[in-house]
Amino acid sequence: MVASRTGSYKKPLPVIHPDNEPYWAALKNHELRLQRCTDCNTLRYPVSPVCWKCLSEAADWEKLSGKGTLRSWIVVEAATGNPAWSEDIPYVVALVDLAEGPRLTTNVVETDPYSLTYGMPLEIVFADVTDEVTLAKFKPAS
Repeated sequence: MVASRTGSYKKPLPVIHPDNEPYWAALKNHELRLQRCTDCNTLRYPVSPVCWKCLSEAADWEKLSGKGTLRSWIVVEAATGNPAWSEDIPYVVALVDLAEGPRLTTNVVETDPYSLTYGMPLEIVFADVTDEVTLAKFKPAS
């Protein structure tokens, strides 16, 4: 199911289903949790009903540190498609390597987008965008 819209948030919302619901519930509680395979100890991201490494269905949801490193990014300077992003121009779309290993596609916020540097340390910021949905974004580490 697509999360319901409340308030003025106009951007697309995630599709929440039984496989990824614990991920979104954790973000709502301001925690970053990913699946860890209980058979081979591999972190699963993206969320999956089976481990990409050993094909096991067994997994627990592990709380992560929320620390990461900036690996790649773009500064978006013109809104295309959905006009809801135009109020955020310029904004950063980034690949962040989590301290625990997986790589997230996310936004870097709370900084000048033109001051970012490769490998800079980042930390998670929780963006409560609706009553049901919190997004994981990152900012330069303090």
